Amino acid sequence: MKRKRVLLTGFEPFSDLAINESSEIVDMISNVDMGNIEITTKILSVDQRGTVESLDILKKGKFDAVLHLGLSRNSEKVRLERFATNIISMQSPDNSGRLIKKSKIIENFSDRIETTVSIHNFDEEFEDDPDVKWSDSAGSYVCNETYYRTLAKFSHSKVPILFVHLPKMTEIPLSRQSEIVLRSIRIMVTRPKMIVVGAMIRNQKGSILACMRPKGDAWSGWWEFPGGKVEGEESLKDALSREIEEELGLPIMPRSKVCEINHRYQDRDVNLHIFDCGIVDNDEIVLMEHDESRWLSQDELLDVKWLPADFPTIESWHREGIPIPKTS
Repeated sequence: MKRKRVLLTGFEPFSDLAINESSEIVDMISNVDMGNIEITTKILSVDQRGTVESLDILKKGKFDAVLHLGLSRNSEKVRLERFATNIISMQSPDNSGRLIKKSKIIENFSDRIETTVSIHNFDEEFEDDPDVKWSDSAGSYVCNETYYRTLAKFSHSKVPILFVHLPKMTEIPLSRQSEIVLRSIRIMVTRPKMIVVGAMIRNQKGSILACMRPKGDAWSGWWEFPGGKVEGEESLKDALSREIEEELGLPIMPRSKVCEINHRYQDRDVNLHIFDCGIVDNDEIVLMEHDESRWLSQDELLDVKWLPADFPTIESWHREGIPIPKTS
């Protein structure tokens, strides 16, 4: 198997700091054996030269991902930076003495550029991790400048590029921060294969329940069978019972499997199992995670925008009828 190549960068200490957590993490990870992932590391200088040092490395070889690390002294969590902005505004000089009050990083270029990693895959990995969150602002100092220059250079590339701001080690120990960074690297270069379960929940009229993904979700506005990812050693039915309790407040007992679907998304492979979960009264449902829900009859199945993995089954049911399991 061909090894995946990742460029991992951190920054030297700056201002009045004796150490920079980002360079500490880079040094720690440089000694980790990641199997088929080869990591090239670089500690960047905190000045204009440092903002382009990684571009020089990327010119000389092909990399499968780029992960920049930096320190956010006021953060309590590990921040995944979703955007880089085309502005540099310094409150204090960088290590070369440069002090820019407000300026564009690159003239006549985009005001903001989004990360090229899969938002959805990171959401799946870190949704229950209390030490990790998305951030919409990488600041306006050298960290943001470095991130912006890298994204701008590869704006038409499919190479995953992300900036992660780390907190001080007094907030989160370095060992824990290192674990989060290693997980991030794997997500960036490994195509996830996810086992997912969904519930076919019906009402007395035979309509099925559809739920809409919430705002902020990578698939916001799309509709799906309620359910979710199988965790650890869970059985399919145990996972579905847990997910429906978490999403709808319903204690359900999955019955027979209605169908199994394999779907290849752009960033992951999904093996989806749909189970009959019986008849439920609408008054029993409490939406915990979705923005909306609807009961859909056979004729109404195509009235909403279904997730790609769900759509072939829904299209078939629209033509041939919603299955009525023998165990009902």
